[in-house]
Amino acid sequence: MQGVNTGFINLSNQLAECKISLWGGNLVSYRPKTEKHDVFWMGELNKFDNIQAIRGGIPVCWPRFAEEKLNNNLPRHGFARLSNWKLERADVDNEKIEVVLSLSNSTKYNLEIEANLLIRITDKLECRLETINNSNEEFRFSEALHAYFNVGNRDDVIIRGVEGHQYRSSLDGKIYMQDKELQIKDEFDAAFLNHTGSVEIIDPILKRVIVLNKEGSRSTIVWNPNKDLAEMSEGQYKKFICIEPANQGDFFLTLPAKERHIMSMFVDVREMI
Repeated sequence: MQGVNTGFINLSNQLAECKISLWGGNLVSYRPKTEKHDVFWMGELNKFDNIQAIRGGIPVCWPRFAEEKLNNNLPRHGFARLSNWKLERADVDNEKIEVVLSLSNSTKYNLEIEANLLIRITDKLECRLETINNSNEEFRFSEALHAYFNVGNRDDVIIRGVEGHQYRSSLDGKIYMQDKELQIKDEFDAAFLNHTGSVEIIDPILKRVIVLNKEGSRSTIVWNPNKDLAEMSEGQYKKFICIEPANQGDFFLTLPAKERHIMSMFVDVREMI
């Protein structure tokens, strides 16, 4: 079953169902048929007005992350999440859902770059962001797949895979060592440095483990604001943790003329044993 309605693409097969917003190229929902709960969280007070960025799902932060000085003529988190993406194709069969979206050169910002986003669902989810430099000069940029993972309660979740890594806190700019598995009980906003491995979100309430792998990424962002933001109903901040494949900060990218770069994330959901 598939359809495109008011800027959303709804797709399903025997394995999973998903919903994609053309505004922002955002995968706003993904649920394997074996799961009762969505893998991703969505702010209940989003306006979906094609003006503001969508809070939830997987916003595409490109070609600027947060408010970095790099590309500071661009909006916070770049313009990809504030743009209409073009649907290139959507294919569905019993074993696979595959969608390709594209974002053309931005005349507004006078950049000769473009992006392609592949969303592939088999027994797991793959999101692949491709950056293409069409100019005759190198292009420096940062990026993130800003995934909001749906959890039973943030306070009970264990994040495994970041222990033994340094992180830079965005709250005070200092570098710390994460010496054990991470549990978030307060505001947390950090980039794990030179982190290329997998991360597990162990959720005892929803009784599942979400496994995140990635390629082409050298930093991993972990974030929860510890308060409700404008798009959230009361207490909704405790229902998500953002874990994001990224290239930002010390790990921004320099893309030579006429070259391409790919960053991918792979999400697998397993029953908690």
